[in-house]
Amino acid sequence: MEKTFEQLKWEMEIIDEFIEKAYEGLIIIDKDGKIIKFKYEKFLDVKEEDVIGKHVTEVMENTRLHIVLKTGTPEIGDVQNIKGHNVLTSRIPIIRSGEVVGAVGTILFKDILEVKHLNDHLEQMKQHVNKYKQELKRLNLAKYSFEQILTADPQMLALIDSAKKAAESSSSVYIEGQSGTGKEYFAHAIHEGSLRRYGPFVRINCAGIPKDLFESELFGYEPGAFTGASTHGRIGKFEIANGGTIFLDELSAMPFEMQAKLLRVIEEREIERVGGNTRVNIDVRFISASNEDLHDLVKQGRFRSDLYYRLNVVHLKLPPLKDRKRDVMLLVDHFITQFLKERPDGPQGVSVEAKRCLEAYAWPGNVRELRNVIESAVSLSKSKRIAVRDLPEDIAKVVPSALSELLIEPSGNLYAVMEQVERNLILGAIKSSGGSKTEAAKRLGIHRTALYKKMAKLGIEHEEIT
Repeated sequence: MEKTFEQLKWEMEIIDEFIEKAYEGLIIIDKDGKIIKFKYEKFLDVKEEDVIGKHVTEVMENTRLHIVLKTGTPEIGDVQNIKGHNVLTSRIPIIRSGEVVGAVGTILFKDILEVKHLNDHLEQMKQHVNKYKQELKRLNLAKYSFEQILTADPQMLALIDSAKKAAESSSSVYIEGQSGTGKEYFAHAIHEGSLRRYGPFVRINCAGIPKDLFESELFGYEPGAFTGASTHGRIGKFEIANGGTIFLDELSAMPFEMQAKLLRVIEEREIERVGGNTRVNIDVRFISASNEDLHDLVKQGRFRSDLYYRLNVVHLKLPPLKDRKRDVMLLVDHFITQFLKERPDGPQGVSVEAKRCLEAYAWPGNVRELRNVIESAVSLSKSKRIAVRDLPEDIAKVVPSALSELLIEPSGNLYAVMEQVERNLILGAIKSSGGSKTEAAKRLGIHRTALYKKMAKLGIEHEEIT
């Protein structure tokens, strides 16, 4: 069916509008080099109707369009000077049935400086992207190494050796332990000690993700995948961790239905974004941790057994601090040194009495609780050493109650027991005397000089009784 005049006119108007918007300048010549379309008014200050039918060389100086017409070879991205402006131009032959029947010349930028500005803008954008990439990488790096796990406990030292061996492999590691025992330190250290150390380390707190956002958080989502989703979509934690390590903390809190999807990811090593249909290959190492016994949860039907065995290839069970008594003062000294950086005039150590309280306490919050207690004591203490009065009440009262049990059912070294009894009698006498050494000596039935000698021998310091 032949097109009507109105249809042809409408189509030409569309083409003209496209040419006007797409190019700064455009010229079309026929096979004889004569102009049949001219959109160079802004460069040559010449109207189209005045040049139609003229040879291109009569209208434009230093043109090469007639040469392209002869050679049939396109010239793309050439720099041409038109009335003092260096412009970026392209010359393309029009070929029909193997014969050159015309040529088109276009100007994309009216001055080559525009290209430079565009290049500068693109370079700035590239720098911004690299900056964000570096920041993302910085946020997803391991913070701790094995050297930062302080311990003198044989059991902990054996666990560190096992963790170092595990770091050399790609096996999944499951870390079990009470809150505050150092599970995250081990996870960071294993990544830092592995071949993946230069890759990202991405921590996922399974207890901190709402159930309905779990899948999108881990796998990402496509634009508009669900109500409230970003129009740009979002990359998931697994893609961010590609080439590195995923640390699934508080694993026992993962929703049961999500466990099946995680198992599939582990087995197939690929993920699919929410709302998408393209599978993305991932290469990640799995480290998981829980303060609950996952094996018991498997028995209760609250955790998938197949996922448990996939993640529990290497099992590290961290002991509570109450079973690492020799580590208590090691950690106390470390924390004091750490907090003295913020308060240089703070206490430089711990009194003998406070030390006994710290060592006798059960530490249900483990290392995290110990750190908080020392931070508080360093901040509040007015003495050169942390005294009993600087400790929380439930810690400060531990030693007297332990001594009572010792007196009811004596055991251990006789001299140590006698020394402890003597300490408490002296402390009690001084405190009940309002701090007066003279009055305390009278109550104890000894001379004041003898009292001072016993205090020095037993390591009773002034701050303990003021």
